[in-house]
Amino acid sequence: MTWAGTAGAALVVLALVALVVLVLFAVRVRRLGRRIGSFECALRPVGRRDWTSGIAVFGVGRVDWYRLVSLSLRPTRTFAREDLEVRERTHRAAGGRDQVTEIRCCSQGEEFDLAMRRGSLAGLVSWLESAPPRGEPLV
Repeated sequence: MTWAGTAGAALVVLALVALVVLVLFAVRVRRLGRRIGSFECALRPVGRRDWTSGIAVFGVGRVDWYRLVSLSLRPTRTFAREDLEVRERTHRAAGGRDQVTEIRCCSQGEEFDLAMRRGSLAGLVSWLESAPPRGEPLV
């Protein structure tokens, strides 16, 4: 086989690998987005400027956050309901029903910001408030 033939074969293999990765990524995002209780949610550590896009999914007693650009099937972050606290809200200037709200949160002593649509925020706050009361167990 000539050098051109080898290079062409390598390019074909590389293109096939890229296509497989792209298909796997698309299937993962579609499956995450179609789960019951999933919503678009960006995350930013306090003090940083850039947001990381993701999809959050309500679980039993927790919210799992998946990085959007990833092939991992496991959540990047998990926030337990009893540890997650919403501290402050900032509404972005854009109007309309899909207005995005940024919230400052704290979980296990770590502060971070989440950004989501107003409807998703209402769902998150309702989910947090519907938690069983903390404190002494009833005897």
